[in-house]
Amino acid sequence: MTREEQKVEGFESGSCGAPSPTQEPTGLAQPLTLEVLGLSQEDLANRLVDRLADGLLTDLHYDEDGFEFRGTSPFAKSLNKLVKARLDALVEDLGSKHVLPRVSELVENLVLQETNRWGEPTGKSVTFIEYLVQRAEAYMTEKVNYEGKSKDESGGYSWSGTQTRVAHLIHKHLHYSIETAMKEALANANSAIAKGLLDTVKLKLGEATAALKVAVTTK
Repeated sequence: MTREEQKVEGFESGSCGAPSPTQEPTGLAQPLTLEVLGLSQEDLANRLVDRLADGLLTDLHYDEDGFEFRGTSPFAKSLNKLVKARLDALVEDLGSKHVLPRVSELVENLVLQETNRWGEPTGKSVTFIEYLVQRAEAYMTEKVNYEGKSKDESGGYSWSGTQTRVAHLIHKHLHYSIETAMKEALANANSAIAKGLLDTVKLKLGEATAALKVAVTTK
C-alpha cells in the first residue's frame, strides 16, 4: 500500500484524531466535592460562622459623602453594653469579697516609722490610722493668713498667721451662710416693695380714672 493510500484510508476510517463512537472517553468529569474546591468540613464551618457573626455584629453605614462602610450594628452595641455590665458586676463582686477586705487589713495593720537621711529610725513607730489622725490635727491647727494659706502655701512674703485653719474655715462658712441669707432676705424685701409699689400705682391710677369719669359726668 502506498503512502497516499494509507493517508486516504486513515482519513476514511476516522483515524484523524476524533474518537469513534465505539471508543470509551478518557477524560471523565470529577464530582464536585469540598476536596476539589480545596476546603475541608472544618474550613467550611469556620467560614459559615464568620459570615454569620459578621452579619450580626456589623451593619452597612454611609458616611457624609454617601460612601458605604461596615460599622458596628445595633445588636453589637447592645451586646457590648450587656457584656460590660456583666464584667463590671463580676469585678465589683470579686473586689468586695477578696480585695477590699485585704486592703482594709493592710491599712489597719500598717506601721510607719520615721527615719533620718541615713535610714535610721527616729522617734516611735505609729500605725497608719494614728498617722492620719496626727496629720489631720496638724492641718486643722496650722496657722494661716486671712486667705486661709499657710506660710509655705503663700510663699512666705509678708505672711502673717493670724488664725488657725479650722478657725478660718468656720469663719468662711459663717460668712457665706450669712451673706446668702442676707441676699435672699434682700431679694424677698425687694419683691415685697416692688409688689407694694405696683399695687399703689394701680390704686392711684384707678382713683385718677374715677375722678376723670366724675368730672366728665358733671359737665
